[in-house]
Amino acid sequence: MTVTSRTVDKFVVRLPDGMRDRINLVARTNHRSMNSEILERLGRTLIEDATGILNVEYMEQLSNRCKELEAQLEALRKQPSLDVLTRALQQVTSRCEELEDRASGAMLKVAHG
Repeated sequence: MTVTSRTVDKFVVRLPDGMRDRINLVARTNHRSMNSEILERLGRTLIEDATGILNVEYMEQLSNRCKELEAQLEALRKQPSLDVLTRALQQVTSRCEELEDRASGAMLKVAHG
């Protein structure tokens, strides 16, 4: 079956004052029709939303695992003559802090779009 303007899904959208003109200007700048511009942008945000949510969940899992390992290493560090483990604990702690910062940044990005 051939796809024509009569056979594709259609959806009417009410745009606030001035938005149609803005979309038209951006579409012309990008050498697209207004329809193509809207579809491009909508598709991109759907992908970004899904990716952002997955990244946040993954970062939270990594952060939780780092905390578990940090606690285990802290328990081992309390044993005498474990300088190597002390250094390892410091490295894990540093890495966990980095991951927590990145997870927080990713959550902010998703929350603010």
